[in-house]
Amino acid sequence: MQIKLSQIAKISLRDQIEFLEKTWSSREIVIFLEDIRKVSGDLKQGKFRQFQKYSSDIRSALIGKKHVRMFFRKENEKQIRILLFFDVLQDPQKIIDLLK
Repeated sequence: MQIKLSQIAKISLRDQIEFLEKTWSSREIVIFLEDIRKVSGDLKQGKFRQFQKYSSDIRSALIGKKHVRMFFRKENEKQIRILLFFDVLQDPQKIIDLLK
C-alpha cells in the first residue's frame, strides 16, 4: 500500500514540528516522528481498520504524546492519503473546515 500526504497534511506537519521544537526536547521530537513512521508502516501493511473511525471513510491515530491526531483516508486498494495532523488542544470544529 502506498502512502501519500495531502498538501494540508504537509503544512500541518511542518507547523506541528515547528511548535514542538519550541516546547519539546529533541528526543521527544524524534519519538513523535517515529510514531508517524510506525502508523504509516501499519497503514502500508493494510492495517487501516485498526485505527479509530472519524467518519465513514476517514480514520485517525493519536501520535506523539497523544496530543496530535493524524487523519487519513483509504483512497483505493493501493493508496492511503494522510489528510491532516491536528493538535487535539485546538477547537475540534477546525477539523471539519480543514478536512473539506
